[in-house]
Amino acid sequence: MKKYFDNAIVLDDQELFSAAFSLLLERYSLFSFVKACNDSHEFFAFLNSFGRKSIVVFLDYYLPEGNGLSLLSEINRINKNAKIVFLTSASSPFLIRNLKSYNPAGILSKSCHLDTLKECVQDVASGKPFLDPLFEDILSQQEFLQVKFTAREIELLKHFADGQTIATTAEKMFLSPHTVVAHRRNMMAKVECKSITHLLTFAKDNGLI
Repeated sequence: MKKYFDNAIVLDDQELFSAAFSLLLERYSLFSFVKACNDSHEFFAFLNSFGRKSIVVFLDYYLPEGNGLSLLSEINRINKNAKIVFLTSASSPFLIRNLKSYNPAGILSKSCHLDTLKECVQDVASGKPFLDPLFEDILSQQEFLQVKFTAREIELLKHFADGQTIATTAEKMFLSPHTVVAHRRNMMAKVECKSITHLLTFAKDNGLI
């Protein structure tokens, strides 16, 4: 297959997956060089050292310290030429639509076939947004709420799901407790939830956290 990009970087906290996925990209000559990273510190250290060369970033949505959405602004600051392809094992139509609203170069299932991966790389190179056929099928069959959750809101949800109080969450996210309460209230209004328990159930059921 023709190489459309020379370089790629994979960020996934599951070491076996990131290694296997990186090997797949190299073995089938989709890229000349692939770097596998298992945490955001290693990832950003490499991205900074790489400069502003063209690169494809395969970014896991679920990360221990948050979610892939929270890294987008920093990636763009470091390298505006980076093409972001989200990797996810989730199949929630709400989550997939939420990811699409950020206009990534692609959204790919972790269980995708090789042909799908090749098609993704080709579309990214041509500037055409790629959506895994699995997700296209899911979205075509499901009705979903026309709302969007921001990266910060999802990070808040994760803290709440971990049992953190409003005060602790505010401290961890460098926000005021009032701002945390306002975010929580806005999220509940978006999906018409009457309690934080209901909101967290919605978030978990729809793959946001």
